[in-house]
Amino acid sequence: MLRKGTIVTSSGILALLLLAGTTLLLLSEKVSPEAFRAAYAALDAYRRTSPQERPRMLAVADYSKPSWLKRMAIIDLETGRQRFYRVAHGRRSGELYARRFSDTPESNMSSLGLYKVLETYSGDHGTALRLEGLEPGRNGNALRRDIVLHSAGYVSLHYILLNLVTFEGPRIGRSNGCFVVSTGEIEEVARRLAKGGFIYAWAEEPEERE
Repeated sequence: MLRKGTIVTSSGILALLLLAGTTLLLLSEKVSPEAFRAAYAALDAYRRTSPQERPRMLAVADYSKPSWLKRMAIIDLETGRQRFYRVAHGRRSGELYARRFSDTPESNMSSLGLYKVLETYSGDHGTALRLEGLEPGRNGNALRRDIVLHSAGYVSLHYILLNLVTFEGPRIGRSNGCFVVSTGEIEEVARRLAKGGFIYAWAEEPEERE
């Protein structure tokens, strides 16, 4: 607690913000059990109607968590091993948290539900994964909306600390509805999800939709 008459300098504020940023890193991986359960249930339901599919990897993006957390887990379905990554949500879905969701073109919101990874390609953001939404009414317009997984510099610790220093809160940047990971991790993510990969985006109910 600060004593009466204590002057907090700009460097002191910066130090406090950097300490807060370091503290955030200690809580850097988080996907809720509810998100995992919903993802497995959705994948099982899809496999019952598409028995020819052989899923290898399942990514679970938990949009109930703040964006500074590593809130996307990629699970090896054979071994159960998990790796965690930060992932951005759509800019009109919310700021620190994703609160609103839409499958409408030009909405700039994230869509929930199960996606299938179709192919790896090189686009405006470099390496990217094309996605097919498997739940009509929820994410069925993914191809029409050009919802993909790509990378951007605004998904980074640097961006989180910059937002802390400028009092924008400890958040990463936001997309136009795409899943966005860090530029340093896109090759790893693409390699893991390229063949037999699925993505499930989850949020707590009630979810606001357009």
